[in-house]
Parts: sequence; structure tokens; C-alpha cells
Amino acid sequence: MSEDSENFDWKSGLTLEKITKIVLIAGIIVISGAMIYTFTKPEEPDLLFFISNENQELKDYQTNSTVGENVSVYAMIENHLGYTEDFSVRVYRGNSNISINVSIGVSENVNAAYLYNYTYTLENEQSMISEMINVPFYEAGLNQTILLELWINTDNRWQYYPDYILIQNLSIF
Repeated sequence: MSEDSENFDWKSGLTLEKITKIVLIAGIIVISGAMIYTFTKPEEPDLLFFISNENQELKDYQTNSTVGENVSVYAMIENHLGYTEDFSVRVYRGNSNISINVSIGVSENVNAAYLYNYTYTLENEQSMISEMINVPFYEAGLNQTILLELWINTDNRWQYYPDYILIQNLSIF
């Protein structure tokens, strides 16, 4: 140890009042920096993708149906990406054994039947609700699904985004 640290009188040099001041000043600096960062960082682009029930509500989804009946849903998209974009909603009917490949989605999956593809062009800040999507079920089962995938046309190529997939589970009697 150095002579200075051995001769320093800790009791008189560092009082509780001085320690409290240092901690408060450090806290104010950290909080101010966090506030400046929060208010000045650019807003991240966002995309919202929903499935709604037959009444266009985000609640009370149909959970049971009978063989031969259609189950009706709507797809809803809100574009907050900052630019106009083309979107494709692909609709599948399947069972609980659907495996989703994060690279290619459901396509080529033996446990899912491809039904429909709807394409939309949305400007920034624009939203849309699809026409009613009627999904028929021809077999009984407790773990049937309606699956909607969102694809985005980037650089003139349709790309699958695994974060934008919606699944509605049903029991078909």
C-alpha cells in the first residue's frame, strides 16, 4: 500500500453526505443518458399481422366445428415499415403435426393443405382486413388448425418471415 492510502483518514475524508452526493450525481447522469437515448432513437419499423374471428374481432375464436362446415376467419395487416410493400397471406389447413420450417414455412409439408393465397399492396401506415377466408374441414379431429403465413416481396422476391405466422386450433367433430 502507498503512504497516501495509509495516512488517509477515511472517517473524516469520506462522510455519508459526500457518498450520497456522489451516488445521486451518478444516478442523475445515468438516468439522463437513458432518457436522451429513449427520446432520440429512431422508431423501429413495425408490421402487425392478426387473425380475427368471423365478426372481425380479436377474441372469441371458434374452437369447434363439424365435418363439412367452413370455419371463417379474416387476416388483418398493418404496415408501419416506413414504405409501401407487397404482402402475401398464404392459408393452410392442417393438423397439430404441422412442422414449420423457418426458411420456407409450411410449403411442402405433408400435414398441411395449401388452400389460398391473397396478395395486397399496402402503403406506409395503411392497414387492411381481408375478405372472409372460409376454411373447409373434411375430417374429424381434435387438433385441426388454420394456419396463415405472411410473405413479403423484398427485392422482387417473395420471402417468408417466420415471425409472422398465425395459427388457430380447432376440434372438428
